Amino acid sequence: MGRANASVDKVFGVLDYQSTINAVADDKDATKVRLDISKIKGEIEFEDVWFRYPTRKEDFVLRGLSLKVKPGQSCALVGESGCGKSTFINLVMRFYDPAHGRILLDGIDISTINLHDLRTAISLVMQEPNIFNFNILENILYGKLDATNTQVLAAAKLSNCVEFIEKKEAQKAES
Repeated sequence: MGRANASVDKVFGVLDYQSTINAVADDKDATKVRLDISKIKGEIEFEDVWFRYPTRKEDFVLRGLSLKVKPGQSCALVGESGCGKSTFINLVMRFYDPAHGRILLDGIDISTINLHDLRTAISLVMQEPNIFNFNILENILYGKLDATNTQVLAAAKLSNCVEFIEKKEAQKAES
């Protein structure tokens, strides 16, 4: 009974937690920097970033991480489970803010950027992506409902799935 009560307390602690990042309020905040998506270069820099999850305040996942990823540069995050790979992405997307340090996009502190603009500028594909119960076109359009055919084709090329799509279309034509 005691363990069950402790578990329930932990669950309610997570459910009751109020995030410091309010996407709705942030989107209406006129003091936030607006991004011109067409001018984003894509340089990401972590300056002495320290982070611990709000539900695990005793353990820092990142301790003084400093890293610069230049536009067009490939960067691999490797390591054992729990070393901070997913946390890195969660911080870039501003699902969380660091306890200390700054994260910059093209030299701009991401905490000062309009959250909608930031998340529009950065694409994220999880390591176990959900494929919705739709065709490929509808799955691509899920990210931008008003995309033109040219934009859909560009997204397919950018994600290296054109060959896969063409192979599926050829198989469908053969059957």
